[in-house]
Amino acid sequence: MKKTDESIWKRFQDGDERALTDIYEAYADALYSYGLRLTNDGPLVKDCIQEVFIQLIDRRKALILSSCIPVYLFKSFRNKLVEELRGSNRRQDILKLLYKEATVEGHAEQSLIDDEERQAVQKDIQMAMDRLTDRQREVIYLKYNKDFDCQEIAELLGIDKASVSTLLYRSIKLMRKAFLEKMVSIQP
Repeated sequence: MKKTDESIWKRFQDGDERALTDIYEAYADALYSYGLRLTNDGPLVKDCIQEVFIQLIDRRKALILSSCIPVYLFKSFRNKLVEELRGSNRRQDILKLLYKEATVEGHAEQSLIDDEERQAVQKDIQMAMDRLTDRQREVIYLKYNKDFDCQEIAELLGIDKASVSTLLYRSIKLMRKAFLEKMVSIQP
């Protein structure tokens, strides 16, 4: 755990309300963004975030943070949201929506690509992402959109680090294969 995380967590456990505010302000937007990747139901996402923070307050003294704060919060939030989504039998539909907006944003090269080329690339990425399983898409999202490392993803998803590495490797391999097939089909 990072030193700043340790001090904020200690202050929070000691009852410092400002520490709770610091944690909320640091992670609420990221949790909301992640939640909207899982479902388009903004109010449900907000409710789940509130539930996570209420549970934090209720369990303040008993909680032992074995990893960094973001992994703990994302895992708690994901579990709460999935629990809510399962209750409504919409989990599969919602996970399929998770990566509809998959893009290559954030890369400097993209700013050089004009709108038509960007749309073509996004379409190709979406086509490649559609070939992946829900779990593979989720691992790709957490790794490349949220910059989580393999250990953090493993903790978040409740699997071991080797499984995360394998999922990433297979996902990237399948995406490359899809891109190569597309390129071969375009050539005269």
